[in-house]
Amino acid sequence: MKIAVLVAGARFDSQQRIINGIMESAISDGADIYLFTCDAWTYSTSYYSKGETAIFKLPNFEDYDGIILHGDTIYNKEIMNQVIRAIHKSGVPCISLNVRYEGMLYVGMENENGITEIVNHLIQVHHAKRLNYISGPAGNADSSGRLEAFKQAILNNGLPLEAERIFYGDYHPESGKDAVDHFYNSDLEFPDAIVAANDEMALGAFYELQDRGYSVPDQILLTGYDNAFAGRNHHPKITSVDRPERELGQRAYEILKDYLEGQDVEEEELLCHPVFTESCGCEDKVVEDYMGIRNRYVKEKLHITTYSEIIKSSSADFTGVMTFEQLLEKIRKYVEMMDLKEFYLCLCIVEEPFANEAFPKYNVEMDTTDLTGYAEEICIPLVYRDGKFSRYGRFSVKELLPREFTENRKGSFYTMVPLHYQERCYGYCVLGNSRLMMDSELFHLFVMNINNALENIRKQNMLNSMVERLNKMWVYDTLTGVFNRAGFFKFAPNIINEARRRGNDLFVLFLDLDGLKSVNDKYGHDEGDNFIKAMATVLNKARQHGELLMRYGGDEFVVLSQGFTPLDAKEYIARIQAGIEEYNAASNRPYKLEASMGYSIVRPSENMDMEAMIETADQEMYKVKNEKKRQKKLKKEEKNNVGSNEKRA
Repeated sequence: MKIAVLVAGARFDSQQRIINGIMESAISDGADIYLFTCDAWTYSTSYYSKGETAIFKLPNFEDYDGIILHGDTIYNKEIMNQVIRAIHKSGVPCISLNVRYEGMLYVGMENENGITEIVNHLIQVHHAKRLNYISGPAGNADSSGRLEAFKQAILNNGLPLEAERIFYGDYHPESGKDAVDHFYNSDLEFPDAIVAANDEMALGAFYELQDRGYSVPDQILLTGYDNAFAGRNHHPKITSVDRPERELGQRAYEILKDYLEGQDVEEEELLCHPVFTESCGCEDKVVEDYMGIRNRYVKEKLHITTYSEIIKSSSADFTGVMTFEQLLEKIRKYVEMMDLKEFYLCLCIVEEPFANEAFPKYNVEMDTTDLTGYAEEICIPLVYRDGKFSRYGRFSVKELLPREFTENRKGSFYTMVPLHYQERCYGYCVLGNSRLMMDSELFHLFVMNINNALENIRKQNMLNSMVERLNKMWVYDTLTGVFNRAGFFKFAPNIINEARRRGNDLFVLFLDLDGLKSVNDKYGHDEGDNFIKAMATVLNKARQHGELLMRYGGDEFVVLSQGFTPLDAKEYIARIQAGIEEYNAASNRPYKLEASMGYSIVRPSENMDMEAMIETADQEMYKVKNEKKRQKKLKKEEKNNVGSNEKRA
């Protein structure tokens, strides 16, 4: 059985417990779990959030037997609506956690009972009169349920419900601090009890209260929600609501499995219960395993210290990389240091007219514009499995991972994490059968370092590309692609010096198109441009010995070379003329390509004037052109004379 799990914020305790519950049940049952997760929360910018939550558009749901959706963690409503539509379209059974969606199975945890009992306890046992509430974000189902329970409990206890006593946070500690600041500066009397929608905000509020000289619980009562490890082991211990999150994950998998096996299932709602302890003035009745707590603390401290050093080191290393090859080398180093079982760096392949050359060895071409979704094709420039590094070429993004990496495996789990910069999607990385994503909140920082490095490489390549283009614009003629005057005079000294070193003469050819004005007048300037480009093509084909070619003016070209004799010059001109005739024979255009040419051959001197050499060749060209005109005039007069004689006859 193959199950897709969609959860945002997998690094947070509550999500970890739910995921662990799913994993324990599914993997022991031989099911394969594909976890799609990201780190986008309310503090994220809209651009960053868009790039993070794009991971939820990645799965092709038709490829899965079932889906577990924790939609309440996905704050981007646009993405969430897309996910729901995609699930419905797939027809694959889905179970939703904590939020009811039409056409989906449901399992959740009630929010009302815990908050209600907390409020009743504060008022009826501890005689609190002024209760303030720190809510989670508006629009979040869990948050809304807890807030409504608080409001109703206040009213049921005969206390006034005052809007200023409610502060909307984002479940982070900083929100708790901001809430206390808001309450302190309010026109209402300061509360004698604060109820927070989770323990993190309660702890943030505790330290802000402490900084302002308030003692908990002597002067103000404080409660949280979730019964998190940090709150349970804080001094004072935080009165909270214990949620059966691991059980929620287990039941989600079990209900989904039963449904897939054709059994009748019903929606479930697991009960939460309050844990009254020191922060509300109650006696701590829970006997903790303090030795176990100390050991866990030390273990986590060592874990965080180890990985924080790795992350800091990777941040410094990744900042300095200039090429994609260098980045791959650095990633290999840190993948081994983190002791991952499997790691796949999956990058988008984007076809562009001028792709930069960051990843030529792996056929990865990073686009120079925003890519706000995943490309149709993916490649894996870095694969780590079985203790070895390799790479994999192109495959369809619909596959997620090539089948050869996932087939014939039971009870495996894969974690998909987005690679992006703001809303620009670079791809995703996959952790195979490794719990690092769930065991360390530092892993997402490692991924962010990779993201920043990819963006720096992209920007560097864009800069290099722009510089290259500017350099080409400076030295090359944009119409014909041959050197312009700046390019010609930049490289001409090389040929002059070579001629001087070898004791050779310099050859300068001046070419002027015949009839450009007529072509422009009769057929338009676009055709006139084609006329000029055709001549440049002919001149390029005639080159044999590294001749330097320049578009000198509108319809004028100059060729510079060394080691030419007068015979070589005549043969070169003959090749050009043959090229002109070949073009005219094949062009099928209503006009003929024609040109007049003149040249000069001189011995290079120390202070020779290049412009003077060109002028000499120009004068020789005009002699040729004038002779052409004279011959045309004679032919015309001769033709007219013949016509007159025929009329007389």
